[in-house]
Amino acid sequence: MRKRKFPRRNELVVATVKEIEEHGVIVTLEEYGGIEAYIPRSHVASGRIKDIRDYVREGQRVVGRVIRVDRAKGHVDLSLRYVSKEAASKKLEEWKEKVRILAIMRVAASRAGFPDPRAAAEEAWDKLSREYEDPGEVLEDAVRRGPEVLLEAGLDPKLVEELMPLAREHMKPPTYIKQVTLKLVCVRPDGVEVLRETLMAAAGVSSKKASVRVYSAGAPRYVVRVSSEDPALVRRLCSRLVNQIVSAVRKAGGVAEVLEEVETRRRSS
Repeated sequence: MRKRKFPRRNELVVATVKEIEEHGVIVTLEEYGGIEAYIPRSHVASGRIKDIRDYVREGQRVVGRVIRVDRAKGHVDLSLRYVSKEAASKKLEEWKEKVRILAIMRVAASRAGFPDPRAAAEEAWDKLSREYEDPGEVLEDAVRRGPEVLLEAGLDPKLVEELMPLAREHMKPPTYIKQVTLKLVCVRPDGVEVLRETLMAAAGVSSKKASVRVYSAGAPRYVVRVSSEDPALVRRLCSRLVNQIVSAVRKAGGVAEVLEEVETRRRSS
């Protein structure tokens, strides 16, 4: 798969600040071979800008949204205003993870005798990207299930042979987290004690394979948070604890309902 030379409009990109001018900022795009892009002054931040250096500095890595692409002239304009802190943080973490995995692949390609390890690593990344949304997950899956996962994705057997031990060394199992927010109310005279004992019983379930946290998010909202390297265990245990809490509170004449359920996956460094 041939790498695009330019980003698409509206795409989020990782950039490094190269030069700060009076009317804007020149940056280089890390994911596109270091080509230059421009951030107009009005797109550095919202509101009136007295000094651009109050917002960015040379050498700083930023995440911008592509607002204009002129392939004929080689011009790319970005905006920092149209990127939320959450989106920027997520994009930057994804980019750092890609850099880390490509480094592992380059080492494997070098050990396997490829004449151009960098090109071999990029080709392997592209193959995994065609089959999976997150190539990093494929390496983690290969650590659990074996090299067949990588071979089925079309990677060169020589590369896979060298990549597997590196993946086992560097790709730590991710942590799966499920967080359930509950509304709990018990108006009995001893209602506070009922809730406290119910939540304490749930919080005491932590084991070597799973971590459990139960805490108040401001009455009447309470949170059950379960984390483990085993996603099935996380869902099963969280469901059991939530049912246990809801059942106990309702049995005591209180009100219990699920307000929100959120599942996340955190990759270890």
